[in-house]
Amino acid sequence: MGLNGPVAFTPSQQPASPSLEAITYQHIQETATKRISTLDYLRKAHEGRVYWFNTLLFNKPDLQRMPSFEPRKLARRATNYLLLGLSIPAVLDLNGMNPTEFLRTLNALLAEFEAFQQIHAPDGSSISRGGFPRMFKRSTNTGSKGRRASSVADIGLPMGSDHPDANGSMSAGATGSTTSFPTPENDLLPGEEYSFLLTPSLPFDPDFYETFATLCDVLIDCYTKLLTLISSPRDCNPAVAEMFTKADGRVRKIIVQGVVKEFEDNSRSGVKGEVAGVAKVVLGGLL
Repeated sequence: MGLNGPVAFTPSQQPASPSLEAITYQHIQETATKRISTLDYLRKAHEGRVYWFNTLLFNKPDLQRMPSFEPRKLARRATNYLLLGLSIPAVLDLNGMNPTEFLRTLNALLAEFEAFQQIHAPDGSSISRGGFPRMFKRSTNTGSKGRRASSVADIGLPMGSDHPDANGSMSAGATGSTTSFPTPENDLLPGEEYSFLLTPSLPFDPDFYETFATLCDVLIDCYTKLLTLISSPRDCNPAVAEMFTKADGRVRKIIVQGVVKEFEDNSRSGVKGEVAGVAKVVLGGLL
């Protein structure tokens, strides 16, 4: 009751619901920031600078004892990571004016990289010469400027595959002790051509640890550039949201998921070994 009579209360206004653009913007910002942190963490884990989720510290000798870090497989992974790391800066430089074009080109590059690995399957079998993945761009034009058709023997194989040369023996990268060199252009698979994936001939296998760290840096730059391009909700629309989801999903599939699984499996077995060792010491003192 007020001095001049009863006080009239008006119902408070409900806060306005966020727009679809605002929700999309927040999702992209949060996901990109999380991915940057994840890539930085994976890089530090490979460099032996952090304990994997506060459990074990993996130094280089520890990593080399992992089954997936067998030298032959590691050389192939390094070559593939190098190709992707070389190709992404061109996407940043040439298609970094707006988020739509940037994401469209990045998706095309990642799709080509996936297709390259699918054509020559990790289990050692290759897709038949007429059986290219649907995402792969078939082209009969072998004279496109700035690109050339690429032989898998020129650039190394996906991890876990064995590719015989023309004489039926294993290619140099498969032995782990010799070097892969370019093969003649007539060894190319018919129609195997890439528009965005750079495939230079490498005279030697790159170092995996340096290559992985550099690829993480390149992908961090990629996400940072995207955050710059998408600076407000007005830059977001359903097409941008869809392309971002696809691109981020491919980055998780190509880099994050496999590496995280490797560390999880080995940290789990490592912790079991540490606990068994502690138990042995404790019980040994009691018995």
